[in-house]
Amino acid sequence: MMANLQIFFEMAELPISRFNDWVKTHSPAALADHICFKCADHEEFERVRALFEHESEFIYQSIISGRPIAVIKFKASIESALGPIWYLELSDQKPDGSQKSGFDHIEIFPVDGSMESLADSLKNTGVHFEKVIRPHHTTFDTTIFDNFKVRLEPEPLIEKIKRDEML
Repeated sequence: MMANLQIFFEMAELPISRFNDWVKTHSPAALADHICFKCADHEEFERVRALFEHESEFIYQSIISGRPIAVIKFKASIESALGPIWYLELSDQKPDGSQKSGFDHIEIFPVDGSMESLADSLKNTGVHFEKVIRPHHTTFDTTIFDNFKVRLEPEPLIEKIKRDEML
């Protein structure tokens, strides 16, 4: 169980380290956007979100695919090989109960061009992406270790939220 933010950030070290190794191998023309932590149940979601209540710049929450998703801006970024990661995507359990607790992915977006062109350029370095079509967005995903993924998005998550949810 995650008792405090120090444990949260210690738990993030392994996926960040593996992500940095992946970046060094494949050199994507991209920037890091956010890291995602998925919760096994609503109680875990509430506990983790509560850890950030007074230790974040802001928390924005909406309902996506039938469950709460919180976007949390860290007070200090997590440094990565593709730049600072300022945001956490915190996902409550899916309605079907299929989600396991833990860090799930880091999303990146292209410096120039489209996510499709970024996926194509990374394909030339040996990365295989799966195109994942969801009701709220389409991504290109690749697993880099265990079940941890790098996910390509067309733009920063916060831009999508401002455009689609805050107008």
